[in-house]
Amino acid sequence: MTDATKIMFIGLDSADPDLIREWSAEGALPNLKRLLDTGAWGPVLGTLFGTGAYWPSVFSGVNPARHGRYSSRQIVRGTYDTYRFTNSDIKRAPFWIALSRAGRRVAIIDVPHAPPSNDVNGMEICYWAMHDPVSPVVRTWPATLAAKIQVRFGSDPVNPCDAQNRRPEEFRELRERLLRRIVMKADLSSHYLAKGGWDLFMTVFGDSHCAGHQFWHIHEPSHPLHYPAMAASLGDPIKDIYVAIDDAVGRLVEQAGHNATVIVCAGPGMGPEYYSGNFLLDEILVRLEGRRATGGQKLFKAVKQTWRMLPTVLRRRIGPRLGDPVMERLLAPGRDKRKFYAVPHNSQTGGIRINLVGREPDGLVRAGEEYRRVCDQLTRDLLEVRSPETGAPIVKEVLHTADLYEGEYLEDLPDLHVVWNRAGPIFSATSSKVGTVAGTRMGYRTGDHTPDGMFLARGPKVTAGCAPEPVSAMDYAPTVAALLGVDLAGVDGRPISVIV
Repeated sequence: MTDATKIMFIGLDSADPDLIREWSAEGALPNLKRLLDTGAWGPVLGTLFGTGAYWPSVFSGVNPARHGRYSSRQIVRGTYDTYRFTNSDIKRAPFWIALSRAGRRVAIIDVPHAPPSNDVNGMEICYWAMHDPVSPVVRTWPATLAAKIQVRFGSDPVNPCDAQNRRPEEFRELRERLLRRIVMKADLSSHYLAKGGWDLFMTVFGDSHCAGHQFWHIHEPSHPLHYPAMAASLGDPIKDIYVAIDDAVGRLVEQAGHNATVIVCAGPGMGPEYYSGNFLLDEILVRLEGRRATGGQKLFKAVKQTWRMLPTVLRRRIGPRLGDPVMERLLAPGRDKRKFYAVPHNSQTGGIRINLVGREPDGLVRAGEEYRRVCDQLTRDLLEVRSPETGAPIVKEVLHTADLYEGEYLEDLPDLHVVWNRAGPIFSATSSKVGTVAGTRMGYRTGDHTPDGMFLARGPKVTAGCAPEPVSAMDYAPTVAALLGVDLAGVDGRPISVIV
């Protein structure tokens, strides 16, 4: 008989808390409902940077200014260029490395943005069946595990998730592939869970992430791209995915046994993509500075639109080596002549970089009083920008990164965050200083991230009911470490009181 698993951590990547609660209440997600009814649960505060920073904060226990990741593309320190941020660029090791060094046995499966390691006491699988893997090659520890997985369980049937102009039959096929991948992940997880003796068994389902991006216009009748005929034919693919994930969760929770502590990490959430104004932000900033768009910026927009129309497979093949760098070169020359500009970011918030003397090569704003004055004026101006259609402000608030985070990589992050007003769709913008700005959304996602998530837990030490206060994405790592009696030094999070 194998030893029991002590902690099972199940990640539901970008599964929306509101949908989980709604569908649990109506009985469509009986296994998650059971955790809600009999275990502990509560909201989880994410980061301003979306899923790109959410999962690194989960597995490192520190904030983005310490682990260094906020986006798939980030500013190269000391330049106006950006580079593609890879998992190996994350500055803090995952918490399971500390567990391994303390003699705890771990199994880690497809944790988003986690770098592969050869320092794991147990097993690790990276890039096998997850949303948007950064490598087409499955990486495992031990290395021989990869070939065994491919033979026994097969390859990812989904990726790439993103695609331009899908036809109805292609949406149907994507749903079927996602459902198949959920079963594959459940089969693989069950197989290795049965090996037993794990202090921590951690597996992540990424299918809710892809579904939220691609099917939101089918799920939400009020979406501008909603087609009733397609919805009538397909039903709600997002709900189908959540139901299948719930089945997988129930299967794994039952297999782990009643003595195991089970933690479900769902999030960050999802919502309609059209609540973001990022596609207008840089033009708004150009006008607030009293400048005109440069020829390079105009060319950038034209090239970017053409780029988005290329087949997904082609963009993935040439993007890192040609497409992304070329587009960056078109935009970067204008940045050195501006006091502030938009930087690559998630759609949840907009990111603004101040052209700071001593930090940027041709800085125009001096640190201290001038920097604060520029930021304060930008904040006032952005809060005055409204939707021409509704008259409502399109910006909810503007936040200073330095007020929220501290760490050695703070200067690599945007200086300001524009939090969009999600009370309604954003199609254009107007103010006395900006005039009227309109643009074209060039993405292929109809749903995108909202900031926060939720946790669910049950186990010997778990206090049932709603947590008395929200927890942080950074709290998962010290929570697991505390349950296993390991001191996790240097983290920003703290153990979740209702679990430990």
